Formats: sequence, C-alpha cells, structure tokens
Amino acid sequence: MKNVRLLLSLLLILSGYVASSQDSSFTKHAEPRLIAVVNRATWCRVCKANGERAGALLMSYTDKGLRIFMNDLTDSISIEASKAALRKENLYAAVYTSPRKGMGRMMQHCGLLKGKAQPSMATGIVTFINPVSHQRLQQVSIAVSNEEMKADIETMLK
Repeated sequence: MKNVRLLLSLLLILSGYVASSQDSSFTKHAEPRLIAVVNRATWCRVCKANGERAGALLMSYTDKGLRIFMNDLTDSISIEASKAALRKENLYAAVYTSPRKGMGRMMQHCGLLKGKAQPSMATGIVTFINPVSHQRLQQVSIAVSNEEMKADIETMLK
C-alpha cells in the first residue's frame, strides 16, 4: 500500500509538471530535445517497484530538454484518454506501432509474456521519441538500473 501511495504521488507530480510544460506561457522547455512516454498502470508490479526511482531519474532530465508524457494503461477509460492525448501530440504512432524489437525482457518484467500479448500494451516501459520527426528512438524498461537508463538518455540527448 505504501508503494502504491508513493507511485501515485510521483505520478501526480509528473502529470502536474507535464501539464504545466504544455501551457503556452511556459517557455523554459518550449523546444524539447527528447520526448519520453511512460507506459504505466496502477496494477503493474514493475511500475510499483520501480516507478518512483525511474520517475525521479526522468524528472532530473527535464531541465536538459526531456519532455515527459504518461500513457496510463490502468483501464479502458484511462487507455482511451491516453491514446487521445498521444494522438493530439502526434506521438501515438511511435508508441503503438508494432513490431517492437527487444520487448521480450520488458514484457517478462511486466508479467505480460504469455502467448502473444500486444507489445503496445506493455507497462513499465519508457518510449523515447525524437521531438522533430516523432519517430521512436528506443524503449527502455523502468526496471533497468539508473546507470543504464542515464547512459541511454544522455546518448539520445546528444
């Protein structure tokens, strides 16, 4: 229960930041250098275990040009709302296009590697997207170490 509260608190902070960064009067990050879309769900074991740590790491890069979006896969209502928001930002195709390479490990962490689960519905992953071309650059599980995720983010920000 404590982990769920911490995760929800972090998500509220992240969503508040994302909402304020999308405001036209907010100019500090007008031109993002990298976009991160976080697939999450309240029922996801990986999200509960790693959400706070990964969220803090992602937030530390917002002043370097990282713009964060949440893709809430908790239930059908949140899924449709997230899809609409991603379409509005022209990010839907980068997040929901298949096939995705290297998804087996991430899906296994999330408990979704049963039969032929849809990779687009995998939780506990971050999809990094080029803000100009809106093409997917890389996907990373939030279960990877901070060092591994930092190295990936810094490479993409160069």
